[in-house]
Amino acid sequence: VYYPNKRITRVINTDNFIFQNIYDSYCLDKVDFKTNDLIIDCGANVGELNISLRLKGLTLKYFGIEPDKSTFECLVKNNFSEDSKFENIALSNSNGNEKLFLDNVGGNSSIIFFGNNEYDLVETKTLDSFNISEKIKLFKIEAEGFEPEVLLGSKKTLKLVEFVSIDFGSERGENQENTVVQSNNILTSSGFQLVEFSDFRTIGLYKNTVF
Repeated sequence: VYYPNKRITRVINTDNFIFQNIYDSYCLDKVDFKTNDLIIDCGANVGELNISLRLKGLTLKYFGIEPDKSTFECLVKNNFSEDSKFENIALSNSNGNEKLFLDNVGGNSSIIFFGNNEYDLVETKTLDSFNISEKIKLFKIEAEGFEPEVLLGSKKTLKLVEFVSIDFGSERGENQENTVVQSNNILTSSGFQLVEFSDFRTIGLYKNTVF
């Protein structure tokens, strides 16, 4: 498993614990995955979600989105399948360029300023701008406090999504606020209902009521 920094210690002598923990944290045991289901991983980091799904014996189409360049390079290296797709951008509610404030050691880089002045300029795109036309089994969102903006840029695509697993814990800005209320309001107004809440982190699993 490739990492850009000391986070490699997460997988040393863990007997795959970290990958099982990721699977459980995102409540994925409640999702009935089928072969070749499409998974969109927003804030993919180095692809630990992709690895955890593969360790479960699942053969899925994976679309990993990660704005940090060095982390993105590891994400691509950690790939399993030719069907996978990757984008080195930040999902947002607009297309353009934004500052990505960096926390490479902790893996918590964010478009929202959180106190660290170091940044890279990154491209931002809405998920809707990809014009995805096929059904999406799972849209996993880990945006370090930028979750509402990601959802607002995905309103059209959400109609094709069966499950959304979203980490809306306390990571937004200098005050480290959560985005539970804002994210929940957007999802429920888009036809989703909360079906599971993680025992490990502030993560909710939502299901589209149309499916």
